[in-house]
Amino acid sequence: MIQLRTTPIVARTIVNTVLLAGVALLTACSSAQMTGSRLAIADFSDQSLQSDMSLSETEAKDALESAGLRPAEPIYYPTPMDDSMETFFDVEIAPGECVIVDSLIGQVNGRPIYADEVLGPIADQLNAEYASLPWKEFQGVLVRLVRSQLQELILNELYLSEARAGLSADEQTGLMAFMQNLREELVGERGGVRGEAERQIMQEEGLTWDEYLQLQEDQLLIRSLMQEKIQPNVMMSWKDVERLYNARKAQYQPDPSVMLGRIRIRTEGNEDKIKTVQAMLAAGDTFETVATWAGVSDGGVWDTFKMGKGGVTDIEVADFYKEHLKGLGPGETSKSFVRNAYTIWVSVIEITRPQHYDLYDPEVQSALQSEILGKRMMRARQQYIEGLLKKGIYDNIEDMQMRVIGIAFSRYPEGR
Repeated sequence: MIQLRTTPIVARTIVNTVLLAGVALLTACSSAQMTGSRLAIADFSDQSLQSDMSLSETEAKDALESAGLRPAEPIYYPTPMDDSMETFFDVEIAPGECVIVDSLIGQVNGRPIYADEVLGPIADQLNAEYASLPWKEFQGVLVRLVRSQLQELILNELYLSEARAGLSADEQTGLMAFMQNLREELVGERGGVRGEAERQIMQEEGLTWDEYLQLQEDQLLIRSLMQEKIQPNVMMSWKDVERLYNARKAQYQPDPSVMLGRIRIRTEGNEDKIKTVQAMLAAGDTFETVATWAGVSDGGVWDTFKMGKGGVTDIEVADFYKEHLKGLGPGETSKSFVRNAYTIWVSVIEITRPQHYDLYDPEVQSALQSEILGKRMMRARQQYIEGLLKKGIYDNIEDMQMRVIGIAFSRYPEGR
């Protein structure tokens, strides 16, 4: 396990400075051994060697500008150390804090798995959630993301181990030819220059050339494995489609519905109001206008009911309403009737008859088949995963998960 305690000085600068100092010292020592002389401290400041010393950066820049030339832009070449520490240096570290840079968390089929393989792909999301969520909520998000990413990583490793182990000699040759063609296509599509293709891949995908090609190869192997091991186990018949259609019949052949309106006025003491309502309806005023005048909310809209084959009377309402709904069509209102202490009018505001789709509609069949295949593909995939987990060799998943979570919390401490 590697740990690093930082100070306000940028860690990358420290690393590069130490490396450069070491190279300089080794060079000096090598020169001394070749000449057979012993170095002394004074040799590093020998004024007689001043004419052989290289110009400083400032002196070189001044000389170029005096000659009318522009100094070249500095070129940075990433090193293996840069790549390995890239994810770590994205983490903000306060002075004096101790953060685990990386750690072996376990192995899958003999391949060591490191924490950054789990945390790297979700680092951006973790950073965003850490900045915006309260600590307690962030804990739950972190655990969920780590669990999901670790499971995906383990499954991919199991898939790839299975896929590579099952390749015949001819299939291995075919895979190599495919990857070579892919390399040539990637370069050709990006101007025919390898360096330019690498730059564009890094800009587009955020991956190095080798990482991108490895990802493409892994995805190809996993797709081939799925087609070989899972798809042949997914079967579907016409009876399956028909059975699902009948289960979804309400969706494809929905019942018509009726929207009813109702005006209820307490009879005692409202004789004049009742007469006015009757007069307005007789004069042809709309039910909504009359209901609004009478003080009924929502323009008198009562409710929407599903209709059976019997029409507006084949709905789930009290029977005494049904006799007053007989024969009414859209926009028509019943005569007034008295029920208990109220005078009531009911109206058929709207009848809706949705379009029906039968089993032989191509779109219906396609939707049903997709649903059946999707569920069976998921079931077959789960069964295949269970088989891989049983025969795979890997460390306890819960232990690996807890190791990653511990490392993650060292990078995202409470109270920062």
